[in-house]
Amino acid sequence: MLRLLLPRLLQSVVILLGVTLVVSSLIKLIPGDPVDIISAGDPSMTVEDLDRLREQMGLNRSVFEHYIAYLGGAVQGDLGTSLRQHMPVADLVLERVPATAELAFWAMVFGLVLAVPLGVVTALKRGSWVDYGGTVVAVLGVSTPSFLLAVMMILWFSVDMRMLPASGYRGSALGALFTLDFAGFVTTIRYFLLPAISLSFVLVAVNARLIRSAMLEVLEQDYITFATAKGVPRMVIILRHALRNALLPVVTMLGLQVGSLLSGTVVIENVFAWPGIGRLAVDAIHNRDYAVIQGVVLISAVLFIALNLVVDGLYRIIDPRVGS
Repeated sequence: MLRLLLPRLLQSVVILLGVTLVVSSLIKLIPGDPVDIISAGDPSMTVEDLDRLREQMGLNRSVFEHYIAYLGGAVQGDLGTSLRQHMPVADLVLERVPATAELAFWAMVFGLVLAVPLGVVTALKRGSWVDYGGTVVAVLGVSTPSFLLAVMMILWFSVDMRMLPASGYRGSALGALFTLDFAGFVTTIRYFLLPAISLSFVLVAVNARLIRSAMLEVLEQDYITFATAKGVPRMVIILRHALRNALLPVVTMLGLQVGSLLSGTVVIENVFAWPGIGRLAVDAIHNRDYAVIQGVVLISAVLFIALNLVVDGLYRIIDPRVGS
């Protein structure tokens, strides 16, 4: 396994070096002088304060010097200091990562739990009203913006029916589940339902159609015909032989979908007042806090690369022939 993943690890290192280059050059790439933009909201800043801020942001250095300094700090966990909150950027971002990561996790879980049975059933009922209904769900899923679905769900489930909270965060549902605090799990998971479903709707649509197409192809393979001729129960054929192979394209897509989840949380977290890195990034953009923006981009890239490595490992577990 390590031999197969080693090239991806080396590739990930090269990608991270490129990401740090882009992130460290972010301030240099912004048109105009960022210090003038920041000082526009604080007329009390003197010329000495502006010069000190330019030195702190590395505006007096060349791109290469700034990159080397930023890379050296990033390797040691130093991503700079927030200009607005006067706190280490790494602490600010890492404090928000668990909320975003768990939201993405539940969105992925809900998406797969709904997509797998929907894809299997529509494949087995090809040409029926069930198949056409699955097509409608797929079209709605890929064409409905997540923020619009989020607002509609808030109006339905929070305002009209008063079933679920409209916003907020009450802690980790996974933490409550692992500690067998079932009352705490019920309380916390209620805050995850609306934002996670809003994020997962497009995943349901895409993955259900992928599974349907893969199932139709797998069910026509010779080994399925052979298993049927041997008298293997239909349910065993579907679950053990057909579905396992049909999941391969879905696992391949998971890495790309992780990126869409991380980017989608930026909007969803602001709709639901979720204390994650997406909301932190939007606040940093409004406040012109460039150090925090750099930190969010870098840590998001690290999360994306790490999760893609996990997906590669899962792919090889599901299909041991890969890389053999």
